[in-house]
Amino acid sequence: MKTPMRILIGLVGLVVMVLGIKQIYKGVHEMSGTSSPAPQKLGETFTSTESGYSHRIPDGWKLKPSPQAGVTAMIVAPSESKISSNMVTTVEAFDGSLTDYVAANKRAVTTAAPDAKFLSDTNFVTDSKATAHKVKLQNKMNNVALAQTMYFFDGANGRKIIVTCTAPAKYAENLESLFDDCMRTFALK
Repeated sequence: MKTPMRILIGLVGLVVMVLGIKQIYKGVHEMSGTSSPAPQKLGETFTSTESGYSHRIPDGWKLKPSPQAGVTAMIVAPSESKISSNMVTTVEAFDGSLTDYVAANKRAVTTAAPDAKFLSDTNFVTDSKATAHKVKLQNKMNNVALAQTMYFFDGANGRKIIVTCTAPAKYAENLESLFDDCMRTFALK
């Protein structure tokens, strides 16, 4: 793989992590007294006609304006939920296979966040039979333990789609099934 492509992948991976972590960190002070989030259910369908995909999002979660190029969507939990979690989607061109793309992103994360721990890398299949890699990791920022789950999809025309779900680690178990439910509805257009 060419050096400029490696740099681009590293930058995109770092941007996704930072955006997710910044959103979480802004809300960490709200969660100190909450033992666990209330059960969540699926809400409306988010569609990106530009990037050619759709999926349902948790009920009450909202789209925020994207602060960074390459980020097609940033969907955040409502502040009153006290969950302080988000789903950030990026889309980028990549000439290699999805497996190569996942490996390149894992290397980028390891370089950008040396203390990050990868917990699992499994195949994931949506209701529409789209296949993905699901990568779970733990990370820490400013002494806040975070759980991130990344869903990697093959998009149209050699593009790769990553949906990164970030939550405080103490809520990871409660939110993982919600994120999986959202991603099971993922469909390519």
